[in-house]
Amino acid sequence: MTDSDRTESDDVNPVEGVKGDFSTNTDRMEPIVDRAREIIPGGAQTGLRAQAYDTGDVAFESASGATLTTVAGEQYTDYHLGFGPIILGHAHEDVDTAARAAIDDGVLYGAGTTPLEVEVAERLVDLVPSVEMVNFCNSGSEATYHAIRLARAATGNEKVLKFEGCYHGWHDYVDISVYPPADRIGERYPESDGMLPAAVENTLVAPFNDPDAVEEIVRDHSDDLAAVILEPVPHSVGCLHPRTEFLETLREVTEVHGVPLIFDEVISGFRHSPHGVQGEVNVTPDLTCVAKALGNGYPVAAVGGRADLLAQAGGDNESGVVISGTYSGSLPGLAAARETIDTIVAEDVQASLTDLGDRYRNGLADLLEDHGVDGRVVGHRSIFSVQFGVRGEPRTYEDVLGLDEERFHAFAAGMRERGHFFTPNPYKRHHLSAAHDETHLESYLEAADTVLAEL
Repeated sequence: MTDSDRTESDDVNPVEGVKGDFSTNTDRMEPIVDRAREIIPGGAQTGLRAQAYDTGDVAFESASGATLTTVAGEQYTDYHLGFGPIILGHAHEDVDTAARAAIDDGVLYGAGTTPLEVEVAERLVDLVPSVEMVNFCNSGSEATYHAIRLARAATGNEKVLKFEGCYHGWHDYVDISVYPPADRIGERYPESDGMLPAAVENTLVAPFNDPDAVEEIVRDHSDDLAAVILEPVPHSVGCLHPRTEFLETLREVTEVHGVPLIFDEVISGFRHSPHGVQGEVNVTPDLTCVAKALGNGYPVAAVGGRADLLAQAGGDNESGVVISGTYSGSLPGLAAARETIDTIVAEDVQASLTDLGDRYRNGLADLLEDHGVDGRVVGHRSIFSVQFGVRGEPRTYEDVLGLDEERFHAFAAGMRERGHFFTPNPYKRHHLSAAHDETHLESYLEAADTVLAEL
């Protein structure tokens, strides 16, 4: 249900800003959540979703524009946006129309190629500096998995260098030292039980934004290092802005030693710029992974990069890398990607979102100061996050340690009570979409003013 669907007779929940007729709908939520817990681990798809919403159990029924609606009829302004894919807004008419048209022609062929496949690949080649060839898949985790396999095949080496605080998916290759505790800084810290020890042992870990550490590790492991992978702007811990020297050193030393450099732009690609962060910082990697905002919520992802690296997956006798997936190149996802890319470029979406993001960040920072609340606001373009208990510009993962998690949980709960939804995980982030506007900004800052005063 959207705001336009409501009538004057619709009630407003006593909780300010949260709309819905609770006299008939409240009882719908609990049974659904209880049933989910019986048959779905944690009661939600992925443990992160299950633990993220610790401000209360929730089941959603619909979304439109910048609004999420629960099965109980509660309506929230959505700053979660599915962990970031929704760049144009929920249920975007043009994107959904394109996907429906693709469905009418058959969802999946599974042989040969399609015009959509070619057209979206050509757009990636035209827009993203590093991309000369493209392989499609369905998720960011798949894309980083494929990229590392391509790099290992090209170099004949096994070890991968990643950085503390960077998340590259759930697989054993990289789910290491994303959120290590303070006493495990500088070590290999597996984020999951059940990970293959050999995968962990073949992963090297370095601090983000430390050019000297990067240079030393790549030099010392040049004979057994297959790849270096990073989020050029790590958003899995809010936001770490990269130092120019760090990225330039990283590119220079990997080129000297013949080590493929992988930019994980799963979060940043097509959210911050049609050209990716690499287009902003003028550092071109060898391989790039994109997903999330690529399809405005549809399951579509890609690994692209140097032609010689991608050609290894060509399927002939001269190319021995297996990159496969029954649903890779699914037509609705590709149609959504084509429409999303074209809309982003034609409407210069990132420019307006950058301006709006700056206003959210500046407004929140002013409120923290006005209320004497210890904290900071971090972010980049359409992403922002408030971090309590810490100050200064974070540059490494260590700068993120010490967040006041309880205060953030209280802030998230207070904002949700006032109709603003985002994950209450203090290390995550808010996202904006093209459906957010001045009214949402004013409402958010007004609510934040009240909540921060209570904190």
